[in-house]
Amino acid sequence: LPDLPEGWCWASLPQLGELARGKSKHRPRNAPHLYGGPYPFIQTGEIRQAQGVITDYWQTYSEAGLAQSRLWPNGTLCITIAANIAETAILGFDACFPDSVVGFVAEQDVNVRFVEYFIRTIREDLERYAPATAQKNINLETLQNVGVALPPLPEQHRIVAEVERRLSVVAEV
Repeated sequence: LPDLPEGWCWASLPQLGELARGKSKHRPRNAPHLYGGPYPFIQTGEIRQAQGVITDYWQTYSEAGLAQSRLWPNGTLCITIAANIAETAILGFDACFPDSVVGFVAEQDVNVRFVEYFIRTIREDLERYAPATAQKNINLETLQNVGVALPPLPEQHRIVAEVERRLSVVAEV
């Protein structure tokens, strides 16, 4: 890995927080009893359309759905690992998601938005690790081995603020 500015370090995602796959033992079309309850169920389409923060969902889990899944907390970074490789968005509410999505819950000294922007910048690199099969996908180990160039927390906040300022200008144009 290349040298970093003073005060920065290289870290893996597991060193910066919890990194784990979503859980869903049944596909939506095969188990209707799992759906229609109060728990938002996020899939790759919602991540793709979110533009940074997931604020909408189309499907919900019932109590039975939740029992075979996991409720991830508001602020979890969602990373797709199937079909649309390494698309990212942050949960705007507690939600479940399937194993085609990896969740990252940042430690307190890590700005999850900084990590989300970092993953966006290396998306094409991550796609190269996806085997050319019928549907591209990467595995959890690929994400566990990603080196994140991490500045001190105040600098993470400044970088995020600057990126968001520039993205708002792009959106306006």
